[in-house]
Amino acid sequence: MSSRLQAKSRLLGALEAAGLSAHVMIEEGTAGIASPVRLATEWAGFTVTAPWGQCYAKVLHDDMRALIDIERTVRATQLAADCDVTPGVRLVDAAAGVLLLDALPASEWRWARLDELMQPQRLQALWALKKQLHQGTSPGFSRSPLQDIQHLRELCVRYSVALPIDHAWISTCIDLAWTSLQLSAGDSVPLHGDGVASNVMIGPDGALQLIDFDYAGCGDPWYDVAISLNELYVFESDWREGIHAWSGQCRESDYARCRLYALINDWYWTLWGLWVGATSARPLEFSKVGQWTLLRCRQSLHDPRFESWLRQVQEGQA
Repeated sequence: MSSRLQAKSRLLGALEAAGLSAHVMIEEGTAGIASPVRLATEWAGFTVTAPWGQCYAKVLHDDMRALIDIERTVRATQLAADCDVTPGVRLVDAAAGVLLLDALPASEWRWARLDELMQPQRLQALWALKKQLHQGTSPGFSRSPLQDIQHLRELCVRYSVALPIDHAWISTCIDLAWTSLQLSAGDSVPLHGDGVASNVMIGPDGALQLIDFDYAGCGDPWYDVAISLNELYVFESDWREGIHAWSGQCRESDYARCRLYALINDWYWTLWGLWVGATSARPLEFSKVGQWTLLRCRQSLHDPRFESWLRQVQEGQA
Protein backbone atom coordinates (compact mmCIF):
# COMPACT_ATOMS: atom_id res chain seq x y z
CA MET A 1 0.00 0.00 0.00
CA SER A 2 1.37 3.43 -0.95
CA SER A 3 2.09 6.04 1.71
CA ARG A 4 -0.87 8.15 0.55
CA LEU A 5 -3.27 5.20 0.71
CA GLN A 6 -1.99 4.42 4.19
CA ALA A 7 -2.49 8.06 5.17
CA LYS A 8 -6.04 8.08 3.82
CA SER A 9 -6.82 4.89 5.73
CA ARG A 10 -5.56 6.46 8.96
CA LEU A 11 -7.63 9.58 8.27
CA LEU A 12 -10.77 7.51 7.78
CA GLY A 13 -10.03 5.65 11.00
CA ALA A 14 -9.63 8.90 12.93
CA LEU A 15 -12.90 10.27 11.53
CA GLU A 16 -14.71 7.06 12.41
CA ALA A 17 -13.30 7.08 15.94
CA ALA A 18 -14.58 10.65 16.36
CA GLY A 19 -18.01 9.78 14.96
CA LEU A 20 -17.49 12.00 11.92
CA SER A 21 -17.18 9.46 9.11
CA ALA A 22 -20.78 9.44 7.83
CA HIS A 23 -21.27 10.87 4.32
CA VAL A 24 -17.69 12.09 4.14
CA MET A 25 -15.98 12.87 0.85
CA ILE A 26 -12.18 12.91 0.84
CA GLU A 27 -10.08 14.43 -1.93
CA GLU A 28 -6.32 14.35 -2.14
CA GLY A 29 -4.49 17.58 -1.45
CA THR A 30 -1.16 18.78 -2.77
CA ALA A 31 1.36 16.06 -3.58
CA GLY A 32 4.64 16.27 -1.70
CA ILE A 33 7.64 17.94 -3.33
CA ALA A 34 11.11 18.17 -1.79
CA SER A 35 12.97 20.01 -4.56
CA PRO A 36 13.25 22.75 -5.74
CA VAL A 37 11.04 23.80 -2.81
CA ARG A 38 9.76 21.89 0.22
CA LEU A 39 6.03 21.44 -0.11
CA ALA A 40 3.86 18.96 1.83
CA THR A 41 6.89 16.85 2.73
CA GLU A 42 6.00 16.01 6.34
CA TRP A 43 2.24 15.50 6.08
CA ALA A 44 -0.12 14.04 3.48
CA GLY A 45 -2.94 16.52 2.83
CA PHE A 46 -6.62 15.89 2.10
CA THR A 47 -9.73 18.01 1.69
CA VAL A 48 -12.57 16.61 3.79
CA THR A 49 -16.16 17.55 2.93
CA ALA A 50 -19.03 16.37 5.12
CA PRO A 51 -22.45 17.49 6.35
CA TRP A 52 -20.71 19.06 9.34
CA GLY A 53 -18.48 21.24 7.14
CA GLN A 54 -15.23 21.29 5.20
CA CYS A 55 -11.75 20.83 6.66
CA TYR A 56 -8.21 20.34 5.54
CA ALA A 57 -6.78 17.13 6.95
CA LYS A 58 -3.10 16.44 7.54
CA VAL A 59 -1.74 12.95 8.16
CA LEU A 60 1.84 12.68 9.40
CA HIS A 61 4.04 10.45 7.29
CA ASP A 62 5.52 7.57 9.27
CA ASP A 63 9.06 8.56 8.27
CA MET A 64 8.55 11.93 10.00
CA ARG A 65 7.43 10.65 13.39
CA ALA A 66 10.99 10.77 14.72
CA LEU A 67 11.17 14.50 14.01
CA ILE A 68 7.75 15.98 14.73
CA ASP A 69 6.00 16.18 18.09
CA ILE A 70 2.32 16.21 17.17
CA GLU A 71 1.11 17.51 20.52
CA ARG A 72 3.47 20.48 20.32
CA THR A 73 2.45 21.15 16.73
CA VAL A 74 -1.20 21.18 17.76
CA ARG A 75 -0.59 23.45 20.75
CA ALA A 76 1.36 25.97 18.70
CA THR A 77 -1.15 25.86 15.85
CA GLN A 78 -4.15 26.51 18.06
CA LEU A 79 -2.50 29.43 19.82
CA ALA A 80 -1.47 30.86 16.45
CA ALA A 81 -5.08 30.49 15.32
CA ASP A 82 -6.13 32.47 18.39
CA CYS A 83 -3.94 35.28 16.96
CA ASP A 84 -5.72 34.99 13.60
CA VAL A 85 -2.56 34.05 11.72
CA THR A 86 -3.47 30.44 10.82
CA PRO A 87 -6.55 28.20 10.49
CA GLY A 88 -7.84 26.64 13.71
CA VAL A 89 -7.65 23.00 14.78
CA ARG A 90 -10.87 20.99 14.50
CA LEU A 91 -9.77 17.47 15.44
CA VAL A 92 -6.62 15.78 16.72
CA ASP A 93 -5.82 12.07 16.77
CA ALA A 94 -2.21 12.02 17.90
CA ALA A 95 -1.93 8.23 17.86
CA ALA A 96 -2.99 8.12 14.21
CA GLY A 97 -1.00 11.25 13.36
CA VAL A 98 -4.10 13.06 12.08
CA LEU A 99 -5.02 16.76 12.29
CA LEU A 100 -8.16 18.41 10.95
CA LEU A 101 -7.92 22.14 10.38
CA ASP A 102 -10.37 24.81 9.33
CA ALA A 103 -10.23 24.92 5.55
CA LEU A 104 -8.88 27.81 3.52
CA PRO A 105 -11.05 27.51 0.36
CA ALA A 106 -8.86 26.20 -2.46
CA SER A 107 -10.60 28.51 -4.92
CA GLU A 108 -9.43 31.54 -2.93
CA TRP A 109 -6.15 30.55 -1.27
CA ARG A 110 -2.85 29.20 -2.61
CA TRP A 111 0.74 28.72 -1.57
CA ALA A 112 2.98 31.75 -1.90
CA ARG A 113 5.83 31.88 -4.38
CA LEU A 114 9.25 33.28 -3.59
CA ASP A 115 8.93 36.09 -6.10
CA GLU A 116 5.66 37.20 -4.50
CA LEU A 117 7.04 37.37 -0.96
CA MET A 118 10.10 39.27 -2.19
CA GLN A 119 7.92 42.22 -3.18
CA PRO A 120 8.34 45.02 -0.57
CA GLN A 121 4.62 45.40 0.21
CA ARG A 122 4.16 41.64 0.53
CA LEU A 123 7.23 41.36 2.75
CA GLN A 124 5.79 44.07 5.00
CA ALA A 125 2.56 42.07 5.22
CA LEU A 126 4.53 38.93 6.09
CA TRP A 127 6.47 40.79 8.78
CA ALA A 128 3.21 42.13 10.22
CA LEU A 129 1.83 38.59 10.41
CA LYS A 130 4.97 37.27 12.10
CA LYS A 131 4.86 40.11 14.63
CA GLN A 132 1.21 39.34 15.31
CA LEU A 133 2.23 35.77 16.12
CA HIS A 134 5.14 36.93 18.27
CA GLN A 135 2.74 38.93 20.43
CA GLY A 136 0.56 35.90 21.09
CA THR A 137 0.35 33.45 23.98
CA SER A 138 3.35 31.26 24.69
CA PRO A 139 2.81 27.57 23.84
CA GLY A 140 4.71 26.69 26.99
CA PHE A 141 7.82 25.24 25.36
CA SER A 142 10.95 26.57 23.70
CA ARG A 143 12.27 25.86 20.24
CA SER A 144 15.98 25.10 20.23
CA PRO A 145 17.37 24.68 16.71
CA LEU A 146 20.57 23.30 18.26
CA GLN A 147 18.65 20.55 20.07
CA ASP A 148 16.90 19.74 16.80
CA ILE A 149 20.30 19.48 15.10
CA GLN A 150 21.67 17.26 17.85
CA HIS A 151 18.66 14.97 17.47
CA LEU A 152 19.29 14.69 13.73
CA ARG A 153 22.98 14.04 14.34
CA GLU A 154 22.00 11.10 16.54
CA LEU A 155 19.60 9.77 13.92
CA CYS A 156 22.26 10.03 11.22
CA VAL A 157 24.70 8.04 13.37
CA ARG A 158 22.07 5.46 14.30
CA TYR A 159 21.14 4.85 10.66
CA SER A 160 24.72 5.10 9.34
CA VAL A 161 23.89 8.04 7.11
CA ALA A 162 26.87 9.34 5.15
CA LEU A 163 27.67 12.90 6.24
CA PRO A 164 29.70 15.57 4.42
CA ILE A 165 33.45 15.16 4.71
CA ASP A 166 33.67 18.45 6.61
CA HIS A 167 30.72 17.76 8.94
CA ALA A 168 32.81 17.82 12.13
CA TRP A 169 34.20 21.27 11.29
CA ILE A 170 30.74 22.55 10.34
CA SER A 171 29.29 21.19 13.59
CA THR A 172 31.99 22.99 15.59
CA CYS A 173 31.19 26.26 13.83
CA ILE A 174 27.46 25.74 14.41
CA ASP A 175 28.11 25.25 18.12
CA LEU A 176 30.16 28.46 18.20
CA ALA A 177 27.40 30.37 16.44
CA TRP A 178 24.72 29.06 18.79
CA THR A 179 26.79 29.85 21.88
CA SER A 180 27.39 33.39 20.69
CA LEU A 181 23.70 33.90 19.95
CA GLN A 182 22.66 32.56 23.35
CA LEU A 183 25.10 34.82 25.15
CA SER A 184 23.31 37.75 23.54
CA ALA A 185 19.77 36.36 23.61
CA GLY A 186 16.92 38.82 23.95
CA ASP A 187 13.18 38.32 24.26
CA SER A 188 11.63 34.88 23.87
CA VAL A 189 8.37 34.90 21.88
CA PRO A 190 6.17 32.37 20.04
CA LEU A 191 7.83 31.55 16.71
CA HIS A 192 6.63 30.12 13.42
CA GLY A 193 9.98 28.41 13.03
CA ASP A 194 9.95 27.71 9.28
CA GLY A 195 10.76 30.27 6.62
CA VAL A 196 9.87 28.34 3.47
CA ALA A 197 7.53 30.24 1.14
CA SER A 198 5.13 27.29 0.83
CA ASN A 199 4.21 27.75 4.49
CA VAL A 200 2.65 31.10 3.65
CA MET A 201 -0.78 31.18 2.03
CA ILE A 202 -2.05 34.05 -0.13
CA GLY A 203 -5.79 34.72 -0.23
CA PRO A 204 -8.35 37.31 -1.31
CA ASP A 205 -7.05 40.88 -1.63
CA GLY A 206 -3.53 39.68 -0.83
CA ALA A 207 -4.38 38.44 2.67
CA LEU A 208 -1.74 36.16 4.20
CA GLN A 209 -1.90 33.21 6.58
CA LEU A 210 0.86 31.07 8.04
CA ILE A 211 0.62 27.28 8.02
CA ASP A 212 2.62 24.34 9.42
CA PHE A 213 3.82 24.92 12.97
CA ASP A 214 5.93 21.78 13.31
CA TYR A 215 8.98 23.87 14.21
CA ALA A 216 7.18 26.38 16.39
CA GLY A 217 7.99 27.19 20.00
CA CYS A 218 9.35 30.14 21.92
CA GLY A 219 12.60 31.76 20.90
CA ASP A 220 14.33 34.84 19.57
CA PRO A 221 12.07 36.73 17.12
CA TRP A 222 15.13 37.36 14.95
CA TYR A 223 15.18 33.64 14.18
CA ASP A 224 11.91 33.96 12.24
CA VAL A 225 13.30 37.00 10.44
CA ALA A 226 16.57 35.27 9.55
CA ILE A 227 15.14 32.05 8.16
CA SER A 228 12.63 33.96 6.05
CA LEU A 229 15.32 36.22 4.61
CA ASN A 230 17.47 33.17 3.92
CA GLU A 231 14.71 31.60 1.83
CA LEU A 232 13.81 34.78 -0.02
CA TYR A 233 17.06 36.55 -0.84
CA VAL A 234 20.52 35.86 -2.21
CA PHE A 235 22.06 39.33 -2.12
CA GLU A 236 23.20 41.07 1.04
CA SER A 237 21.55 44.35 0.05
CA ASP A 238 18.16 42.61 0.01
CA TRP A 239 18.81 41.09 3.44
CA ARG A 240 19.63 44.51 4.81
CA GLU A 241 16.50 46.04 3.31
CA GLY A 242 14.46 43.19 4.81
CA ILE A 243 15.98 43.81 8.23
CA HIS A 244 15.25 47.52 7.90
CA ALA A 245 11.65 46.70 6.99
CA TRP A 246 11.41 44.60 10.17
CA SER A 247 12.98 46.96 12.70
CA GLY A 248 13.27 50.35 11.05
CA GLN A 249 17.05 50.10 10.91
CA CYS A 250 19.76 47.61 10.00
CA ARG A 251 22.40 47.44 12.70
CA GLU A 252 25.48 45.34 12.00
CA SER A 253 24.64 43.22 15.04
CA ASP A 254 21.18 42.49 13.61
CA TYR A 255 22.63 41.51 10.25
CA ALA A 256 25.16 39.27 11.99
CA ARG A 257 22.42 37.67 14.10
CA CYS A 258 20.38 36.90 11.00
CA ARG A 259 23.35 35.39 9.19
CA LEU A 260 24.18 33.11 12.12
CA TYR A 261 20.59 31.97 12.61
CA ALA A 262 20.32 31.30 8.87
CA LEU A 263 23.50 29.24 9.02
CA ILE A 264 22.14 27.14 11.87
CA ASN A 265 18.86 26.62 10.05
CA ASP A 266 20.69 25.58 6.88
CA TRP A 267 22.67 22.96 8.81
CA TYR A 268 19.44 21.56 10.24
CA TRP A 269 17.94 21.17 6.76
CA THR A 270 21.19 19.69 5.49
CA LEU A 271 21.02 16.92 8.07
CA TRP A 272 17.27 16.60 7.51
CA GLY A 273 17.71 16.12 3.77
CA LEU A 274 20.51 13.61 4.18
CA TRP A 275 18.73 11.57 6.86
CA VAL A 276 15.29 11.52 5.25
CA GLY A 277 16.84 10.91 1.84
CA ALA A 278 18.66 7.86 3.19
CA THR A 279 15.81 6.39 5.23
CA SER A 280 12.50 7.31 3.55
CA ALA A 281 10.90 5.00 1.01
CA ARG A 282 8.98 7.88 -0.55
CA PRO A 283 10.17 8.85 -4.06
CA LEU A 284 10.98 12.46 -3.24
CA GLU A 285 14.31 14.18 -3.78
CA PHE A 286 14.98 14.81 -0.09
CA SER A 287 18.74 14.64 -0.56
CA LYS A 288 18.65 17.64 -2.90
CA VAL A 289 17.36 19.75 -0.03
CA GLY A 290 20.43 18.80 1.97
CA GLN A 291 22.80 19.42 -0.93
CA TRP A 292 21.46 22.94 -1.48
CA THR A 293 21.51 23.97 2.18
CA LEU A 294 24.98 22.43 2.60
CA LEU A 295 26.20 24.72 -0.16
CA ARG A 296 24.76 27.72 1.69
CA CYS A 297 26.36 26.53 4.95
CA ARG A 298 29.78 26.37 3.37
CA GLN A 299 29.36 29.77 1.76
CA SER A 300 28.50 31.33 5.12
CA LEU A 301 31.35 29.62 6.95
CA HIS A 302 33.88 30.63 4.31
CA ASP A 303 32.74 34.24 4.46
CA PRO A 304 35.71 36.15 5.93
CA ARG A 305 33.29 37.96 8.26
CA PHE A 306 32.12 34.83 10.09
CA GLU A 307 34.25 35.44 13.19
CA SER A 308 33.25 39.09 13.26
CA TRP A 309 29.59 38.04 13.20
CA LEU A 310 30.21 36.02 16.36
CA ARG A 311 31.52 39.17 18.07
CA GLN A 312 28.97 41.58 16.64
CA VAL A 313 25.90 39.78 17.98
CA GLN A 314 27.31 40.15 21.49
CA GLU A 315 28.46 43.73 20.99
CA GLY A 316 24.98 44.64 19.77
CA GLN A 317 23.51 43.61 23.13
CA ALA A 318 26.18 45.34 25.20
